[in-house]
Amino acid sequence: MSDAFTDVAKMKKIKEDIKAHEGQLVELTLENGRKREKNKIGRLTEVYPSLFIVEYNDNSDVPGAINNSYVESYTYSDILTEKTLIRYLD
Repeated sequence: MSDAFTDVAKMKKIKEDIKAHEGQLVELTLENGRKREKNKIGRLTEVYPSLFIVEYNDNSDVPGAINNSYVESYTYSDILTEKTLIRYLD
């Protein structure tokens, strides 16, 4: 078991790092269960005390197709428990 004070310090560091990269492109690696991972690239648009929001653009190469954008929210505990890995691209 990890020490509670260590986890609080790690969570604070994670929040500070994410807040410092607000507005930048990020790559998220999401754990999809049973050794499956999904990589997504989006823009870190908003940071709140308990979660952060990433906006994705689903661009299609097909002419005339509608380009969708959508947002997803993630908690800092996802990063702490390594269910989600974040990499800053800008």
